[in-house]
Amino acid sequence: MLKSEQMERHTEEKREEQPPFEEPSHCLFCGVVGPALLYGHWVCAHCKNVVQAEAVSKKRKIEREGGGPV
Repeated sequence: MLKSEQMERHTEEKREEQPPFEEPSHCLFCGVVGPALLYGHWVCAHCKNVVQAEAVSKKRKIEREGGGPV
């Protein structure tokens, strides 16, 4: 086996051995930096409020038009 092949295999083994670590997260909508998370996604409080307000607005519009659950 060549030296370069041995080094490639060795570096691959090192990558696999390293446990995941927490990285600073970014809001999915506006990109503001948030808390360090191991896995998962993060949405800032402002964007969460905006999305909830839009959902309530659409729900009310549907209900006014006579739609919605039967």
